[in-house]
Amino acid sequence: MNRTFTTAAAALLMFASQSLLADARVAVAHFAPFAEDIEDTAVDIAVNGAVALEGVKFKEFTDYLDFAAGDYTIDVYLAGLAGSSDPIISGDFTLEDTVSYTLFATGNAVTQTPVLLALVDTVDAPDAGNLNLRVVHAAPFAADLDATEVSIRTAGGDVVNGLVGVPYGVDSGFFQVPAGSYDLKVASNDGSVNYIDPLPADLPAGADVTVFAVGDGINQPLGLIAFPVGELPTRTPVDNRSNGMWQILEGSGTGFVFQPMPSQNRAVGSWYTYDEDGNTVFLTFDSCQNEPGAEGCAVPGGFDGVMTTTALYSHFGGGPNEDDRVETQQVGEIDFEILGCNDAMATVRLDGAEPAMFTAKQLTRPFPCSDDS
Repeated sequence: MNRTFTTAAAALLMFASQSLLADARVAVAHFAPFAEDIEDTAVDIAVNGAVALEGVKFKEFTDYLDFAAGDYTIDVYLAGLAGSSDPIISGDFTLEDTVSYTLFATGNAVTQTPVLLALVDTVDAPDAGNLNLRVVHAAPFAADLDATEVSIRTAGGDVVNGLVGVPYGVDSGFFQVPAGSYDLKVASNDGSVNYIDPLPADLPAGADVTVFAVGDGINQPLGLIAFPVGELPTRTPVDNRSNGMWQILEGSGTGFVFQPMPSQNRAVGSWYTYDEDGNTVFLTFDSCQNEPGAEGCAVPGGFDGVMTTTALYSHFGGGPNEDDRVETQQVGEIDFEILGCNDAMATVRLDGAEPAMFTAKQLTRPFPCSDDS
């Protein structure tokens, strides 16, 4: 949650005596997930020995505060313990004339040591119609830096600005992108697993936006903070628990093969049944819900790991010869609800027919599953 701390006024007054016109600006952020209870992450921040900010909790940050250029020692204490205990984080910083900075705490004392890091926020104005974007990996979810590496991708899986193999503690620097709505995610290096998957966000022209990946998955969940906007709402990451072959209980020999695609929050698969003559009929489904023959994905992010609506397709023709063509026709939709590792519901809506609801049990699974996951 974004808030400007009331004690920031005290910081301004404290440094006003140093310069009638401040020479530098500093935003202060707490991104160190060192406790499971959010209240226990509260800290007091002292500047050159005097407490300037009190009760700052994980994921909170200030607006820019004015400082005179010069050297500063910043100490971070557990809330209420300044002067009676050693700081849990300390750092020395030099602020320069006319420069803006973000000073943020990160580390969780489990996999990575808590530290204070500073970013220079001063950047040239972007070209017309663009904005400046920067991504910071501040999520200490592994002790081995190689194991913290991530890629930054679009919802469709495309790498953004070459950001692959980005380890904890590294930032991208500012780069320009056209203004608009962006559906980005933090994924594994190969893009097969989404770690943080925010909902689409509008990025305005002319802005300077820094996106911090925060949390550790141990004390605090992973998330994204966009400075100066605030925390970005996220989707539930899609995993492979629903992957496998499912049997429909209401029909002998009827079922479906369900294949989630975690990298795209997408579900695809095939539905198999029999016609009136006892011949096997195979249909396919896809949560992208594309028109037959269309490219891309009409409904990106259409599966949240539990529920999805898929288009249902029938296929005709084809054969062993090069000129044999398969024709595809959408014949309805299927609503899927994955109730657990072994139970699901499917509501089939064929064009021109009443909806039919089915219950399903999983027959085979290629991946381990726990309903406690």
